Amino acid sequence: MPHHDTVALTGTIEHVFAHRFTLEADGKTHLADLTPKGLEAFPLSEGLRVSLEGELRPSEIKVTRIAADGREPVRIEHKKPNHAPGHKHADVPADPARVLASAKAAGWASAGEPRRKPEHFEVLARQGNGPWTELHVDFAGTIYKRKPADAEKWGLAA
Repeated sequence: MPHHDTVALTGTIEHVFAHRFTLEADGKTHLADLTPKGLEAFPLSEGLRVSLEGELRPSEIKVTRIAADGREPVRIEHKKPNHAPGHKHADVPADPARVLASAKAAGWASAGEPRRKPEHFEVLARQGNGPWTELHVDFAGTIYKRKPADAEKWGLAA
């Protein structure tokens, strides 16, 4: 997991986009993510002055704590990646051939090249004439997630 710096800011909410919002603080505009569950616990509104803490990501601040005058501070837990219970990433090099061999051994016929992600590969595959499926396969070759293939993402004919 990459390490992200933590930040603490106090400012005014300028715009709200569901569970994300912009915060004007220290003369800059920051994009922050409260998460849907965080939004349930701490409703947002434009013009509200808040103090927040969070992890500084390349695109936004993942809020871990938020407070405002007259409200109880709220801590926000961010969802971890959707891996199988007890799943640990193997300390092996990323090898697309290993990933494809693993999918084939599990009865999947893949199409195209696996798409590399930081800690896994995504593979377009199907079993027999079944529906196209997106497999998430870790570097050791363990298939830990299956989901219907997105036609637009994978360039499939409708």
